[in-house]
Amino acid sequence: MSEFCPFAGMLLQLGPVLCQFMPHPLFLEDQNEAFVVEGGESLLYQVRDVRSGVLCALKVMKPAYQCEHIAAVADALTRCRDVPGLYLGRRICLSKLFYPELIAEYPALEYAVLMPWIDGQTWAGLMCDPAASARYTADHARTLALATAQVLWELETHHFAHTDIAGGNIILSPDYRQVQLLDIEGMYIAGIPAPKKYSLGTPGYQHRCLDKRGQWRPEGDRFAAAILLTEMLTWWEPYVRAQTPDEAETLFQPQELQVMKTPRWHIIRDTLWTICPDALPLFDQAWISRNLAECPDMATWAMCLIAAFK
Repeated sequence: MSEFCPFAGMLLQLGPVLCQFMPHPLFLEDQNEAFVVEGGESLLYQVRDVRSGVLCALKVMKPAYQCEHIAAVADALTRCRDVPGLYLGRRICLSKLFYPELIAEYPALEYAVLMPWIDGQTWAGLMCDPAASARYTADHARTLALATAQVLWELETHHFAHTDIAGGNIILSPDYRQVQLLDIEGMYIAGIPAPKKYSLGTPGYQHRCLDKRGQWRPEGDRFAAAILLTEMLTWWEPYVRAQTPDEAETLFQPQELQVMKTPRWHIIRDTLWTICPDALPLFDQAWISRNLAECPDMATWAMCLIAAFK
């Protein structure tokens, strides 16, 4: 049994793929430093498929988050490889059942996931970037919100929920016509085992009345999606941006959510009405909802935006 401490250039057979760990681009003088990004639940390494030369991501879950749910999600997503927004569903989960020798040597890799490496700006990254925000137009808003609503509608159609819809988990194409979902290990998929820890969502997108299951349920994305789509549909307005704290990654601060008749609430509602009057009742319905099931479903949002913008 060995600890898992990869170094740049290290070769490792991960399932069917021979991988080489890549150096960190900011520490090129240290040739042993592997490229790794630490998150709250995992360590994400950049590796290269030696045979194809394609970059991949190896997501190693921290012990508190290793569970059978991750393998079940990966298995379910193999049947949905072409669902828009789920490009990262093309993955291999390194479970003890299928890769016993690898896990015996590196126990830390149990339930690690090998998947495509994807580059691009997240929605949260755009909101934090003054130059990118200034270039974001009402036309961009229409295009991006429509693309996002259609992806989330597709998920609900398959009885899936991401369970942590937030600006940091949405990566944008340069033309705003496509989005990809990040951090999909905790997805709700009917019939698979529950994760070790239920997702409560991300501050700035959380409903005030969540029970112990949090957002891990079929309607789990509905409130967060209403907030995200409202962000996308109003961020083009300079006055909205001016009224948002510098470097904020969300339009609303957690304490503002579902509070009525504040000055910013009025500004955002007015801007939303300007770009899409029919979206305003959907935002209002989510804002006053007592639970996630009372929020508009994703088909309603998508059909509203299709009617308005196509």
